[in-house]
Amino acid sequence: MYCAGGLALRQLQGICRKGGLRHLSTSDASDRFFARLGTTPPITALDSSSIATITQRLSQATSQGTPSHLRFPAPAHPQSNAAVLLLLCTVDGQPSVLFEERSGRLNAHGGEVCFPGGKADDTDGESLETTALRETWEEVGLPRDRVRVVGGIPPVPDRSGRLRVHTVVGVLGGELDLGSLRVNREEVERAFVMPLEWFYREDVREAVRFRGRRWIPQYRSDRDGLVIWGLTAFILHEFLCRIAESSLP
Repeated sequence: MYCAGGLALRQLQGICRKGGLRHLSTSDASDRFFARLGTTPPITALDSSSIATITQRLSQATSQGTPSHLRFPAPAHPQSNAAVLLLLCTVDGQPSVLFEERSGRLNAHGGEVCFPGGKADDTDGESLETTALRETWEEVGLPRDRVRVVGGIPPVPDRSGRLRVHTVVGVLGGELDLGSLRVNREEVERAFVMPLEWFYREDVREAVRFRGRRWIPQYRSDRDGLVIWGLTAFILHEFLCRIAESSLP
């Protein structure tokens, strides 16, 4: 898995400065961050038509580049690469996104929310797609052959600047039974999903001050004690921007 809190302050400053968010109020900053998303998800089911739409928009948005308030330079010469899987799945008939909560026994970032994933094995030429699927299998027991890869998101650096984190976007065939997942308790406290429509609710998404200096996107539910922030929030937010209807001319 790759942890949510992996962005350095200097990188976050670069992201938010270009978007002109520095001197905005909390409300105005949130409006700017989430303006492209609206309040309704662009898909309501993971049927063939919706999957084709997602695939097209990911491809089209990649050619158009990243929204200005999310841009920051990836390291030119990273020492290693990591890959995470942003998995769209159907649970109780609703399009959802799969997350993990890191084990509280881990020394770093215990209890934080992340996507399945980990470092690539550069010694054997393993592809980033294979890395994301392998790590997902090892962490939550989800078979690789159930995941259809539909695109990706450009890499982002970790806090050290020596690692590039690549995002593989996949769609799970059929309904996901959370009870059937085999969670690796050494690394993962739990696997859970959030309905896609949840991220379009104005009461759970916000722009927050990072260390009192710059604005970053965050998704939270005080009722559930859930906070999605840092690298995971940026990856999620960029994905949502890329599949938004406004991502196409």
